[in-house]
Amino acid sequence: MLLSNAKARPLWRMKRFWLGIIILASLALLSSCSGARVLMQTAPSKPKGTLASPPIIAQSIEDWNAQKADIRARLEREIYGEMPRNFETSIQARRTLTEHDYDADIEELSLITLQLIDESGGALGAAAGTAERILEYQAVLVLPKNAAADTPIIMMENFCPNHNVIPNAGVSRPANLTFSCDGDGMMNSLMTYFFGRYIATPPIRDILKAGYGLAVIYPPATFPDNAKGFEAARKAAPSSKHRWGAVAAWAYQFSTLSNALGSLGYETTIAYGHSRYGKSALVAAAFDETIDGAIAHQSGTGGASLSRGKKGETVADITQSYPHWFTPAYREDTLTIDQHHLLALIAPRPILLGNAKRDVWSDPEGAFRAAQGATPVYNLYGQDGLRQEKLTAFEPSADIAFWMRPGTHGVVKEDWPAFLAFMDAHF
Repeated sequence: MLLSNAKARPLWRMKRFWLGIIILASLALLSSCSGARVLMQTAPSKPKGTLASPPIIAQSIEDWNAQKADIRARLEREIYGEMPRNFETSIQARRTLTEHDYDADIEELSLITLQLIDESGGALGAAAGTAERILEYQAVLVLPKNAAADTPIIMMENFCPNHNVIPNAGVSRPANLTFSCDGDGMMNSLMTYFFGRYIATPPIRDILKAGYGLAVIYPPATFPDNAKGFEAARKAAPSSKHRWGAVAAWAYQFSTLSNALGSLGYETTIAYGHSRYGKSALVAAAFDETIDGAIAHQSGTGGASLSRGKKGETVADITQSYPHWFTPAYREDTLTIDQHHLLALIAPRPILLGNAKRDVWSDPEGAFRAAQGATPVYNLYGQDGLRQEKLTAFEPSADIAFWMRPGTHGVVKEDWPAFLAFMDAHF
């Protein structure tokens, strides 16, 4: 009789049972690790830490421009590894329109295949005097109804493959798929349960109705997010004693996509990323001035948050957990710069830094202090930079807008209205 009742138990109850078991196990694991204390904290409403160091000292835009090359070189040498320089000359972009019945708000859905060609004799890794195709990847471009020639395009790097984010027959699965968001299985349920309804796919209809296009990339299809897979992919990419890490490689994809979109007539591009891809969005905008702005949500250490004097995830923590993300030289005690320099390189273009009150691991306060440290450079351009005195006083029209909501790490329903308010204020 008991066996019969168990067999008759509805499937949804079984799923809830196992979901509960996984949640309890996860909480038990968290309670036993050293990071549990941080995870239980909340970010302050006002910054309490020291000012970003060393301060940026520049008396004029000319003075600042003279420093930029050295700052980029230090970021490469100390944190990200060496970036390619010929973003715009090494790309061949092929655009293929595809039929869709995905959404009535879509005017056009097309695939952009980017082939990265080394034509300069070794700048991207080929032998001197040769031209060689070294990388190829695909983005999906979605345009709203009545799209104008100057429609701003939000470039988005996602945790799920393109065919999951844009579920259309014309969008194929990547050949080297290592992670799938297919179906409504347990993995998808857990992902959205812990990290929010928009962690897997953005609110595409809301973005289109607001008048923006969307260009979607799945970075691990080209540069896998694991040490062994990334190292294999890196061999086709630039190599030096300060070899690049995955964050720089993903940033390079933002840059090449921005230049490809420009060649197709779309001149306004904004790099968007959450967490690790938020780091890449900032790096891309700092190194490539064809990108017109950045939305970096909960980008944390190696992103917007200062590397020194921080709460939450330290440089030692992140390099131990994700050694392939950065150059092996990334160490807190040898840094001569910090993340406010990265933000300052984006000036005078607008930045939104997204955060959450209980996401102390990503260190919202450190990101706020970095924004304060970058503000003097925005002032050189006659702009305000960060205008807020509190982490919670969101001003979407500010040159450095700082968004903080309740909750934890993830992308939830409150986030995208804030992102779109920032977009409306600037684009």
